[in-house]
Amino acid sequence: MPRKSTIDQLKEGAPEIPTNTCPYFDFVLEILKEIKEESPSHQIGEKIDLIESHIEYIRFANQTLRDGGEYWYHHCKDYANSKKS
Repeated sequence: MPRKSTIDQLKEGAPEIPTNTCPYFDFVLEILKEIKEESPSHQIGEKIDLIESHIEYIRFANQTLRDGGEYWYHHCKDYANSKKS
């Protein structure tokens, strides 16, 4: 049986990476849009606008985390493979 690679050994204890959260954000934003359209209250509309801006910030932050994780994974994998040679 072949010995596990360094990357495979490191991945054993790694936490699971969540799936893309954008569809969940889109669903919540769609519900908020419906509430805003159905509500006569100007205050509710302003609060929904604030929630929407925060959701978009969280969406951006999540993507940045995913991109950072992918960046470091590839760099570590390249590094580990270069040590084998």
